Amino acid sequence: MRPMAGTLGVMLAVTMWTAPAAAIDLTFDDVVSAGNPAVGAVESDGYRISGPALHTIDIPGSLYVDSGSPVYLAQVDGGAGAGLTLTRIDGAAFDLYEFAAARLFASTTGGASAERVVLLGLGAGGTTLGATYDLAAAGFSHFLVPPAWSHLEAAVFQGLLAGGAAAPLALDDIGVGAGPSSSAVPEPATIVLALTALAIGAVPLGRRRF
Repeated sequence: MRPMAGTLGVMLAVTMWTAPAAAIDLTFDDVVSAGNPAVGAVESDGYRISGPALHTIDIPGSLYVDSGSPVYLAQVDGGAGAGLTLTRIDGAAFDLYEFAAARLFASTTGGASAERVVLLGLGAGGTTLGATYDLAAAGFSHFLVPPAWSHLEAAVFQGLLAGGAAAPLALDDIGVGAGPSSSAVPEPATIVLALTALAIGAVPLGRRRF
């Protein structure tokens, strides 16, 4: 039994409209560590992270949290209002759908660590977004970002103490791109093809000859 043309048209249209574009997981494992002095910015897979207290951590040892990967980023301090800013190198908008973060210091000898991370987003249309996530007492936490965090010009990750003061933060595995919860925007030709398929479905098929 063959599917009706209308069914084929609907299936084609749904496929065209819901296919997600590829996403990228920024692990920073391709970044050459500077031996842990502060750097102005790092670049990876077409994205740039910058900040006044940005460090690359490659050997956790007993002082820093262990991410289980060769390199992760850290905001060591920087004062109130400082944070790690994510942008695309080419200046284009991007979607953000997940990230991993942790309290930087594994022991109190390193100083106070962030108890939460504040995420700020600047939309391409001038809109702003904000969200706060509580960090686990030990190890990295993985956070999913709502679908509204799309078409961003920049995203800022800020580590804070419970009282609101800036504090050291560890950051890794940032998911960017279209993400699993966003749909690709069809090209005009694709829209025409999908509509044509739907139109064909509205025309009765001829009777089969036996």
